[in-house]
Amino acid sequence: MKFCFLAFCFLCFFQSGRAQGSASDFRKLKEGDILFQHIPCGDLCQAIVETTPCQAGLPFNHCGIVAKANKEWVVVEAIGKQVKVTPLHLFFARDTSQRQYLGRLHWSKRALKQSVEAAKNYIGRPYDDQFLPGDAALYCSELVYDCYKEKSRPVFSLQPMTFKSPHTGKTYPAWTEYYQHLGAPIPEGLPGINPCAIANNTKLHLFFIDKASLKL
Repeated sequence: MKFCFLAFCFLCFFQSGRAQGSASDFRKLKEGDILFQHIPCGDLCQAIVETTPCQAGLPFNHCGIVAKANKEWVVVEAIGKQVKVTPLHLFFARDTSQRQYLGRLHWSKRALKQSVEAAKNYIGRPYDDQFLPGDAALYCSELVYDCYKEKSRPVFSLQPMTFKSPHTGKTYPAWTEYYQHLGAPIPEGLPGINPCAIANNTKLHLFFIDKASLKL
């Protein structure tokens, strides 16, 4: 069903970009890396891209946390109906681009491990298809927001959400339809976060790697 697929995509607020880094010398993933991707999902995702500028125009609408499970690379992510563990190759398969973008905080291995364990503790939590702050459900970038903290303070920042076109000032029809389907009000102006807000954070080093070159 269309709305079930659209539900994992995330919303919109304005965020200034910064210059994109590159790292062709990055050979390995690390636990605690944050993976970003663009998943085609029609008008709703187009609205997200237009109202959520990523650095260098990158059209991210989903993110997840790199981890290991039984010595295999996986991604802990909020998608579909809940927070779950997805094998890395299935995560990659959603985005047909040859480049995989990842963000890395230059923290100690112990600190990153704590973030990964925090993410694993959320497995099974319901997906937040209304994108509401403060409830038990989580959407993709909210999971990341909750898991990365320095001295108990979140690394990433919440900002007022908007579901309106920057060109017309009116709510995108795709969002109106989406929330009508849910039978819920649009949470315009409530605090939230999205993949581009995370990718644009100056504490995060953003890199791209050719998928074929990754040593998994």
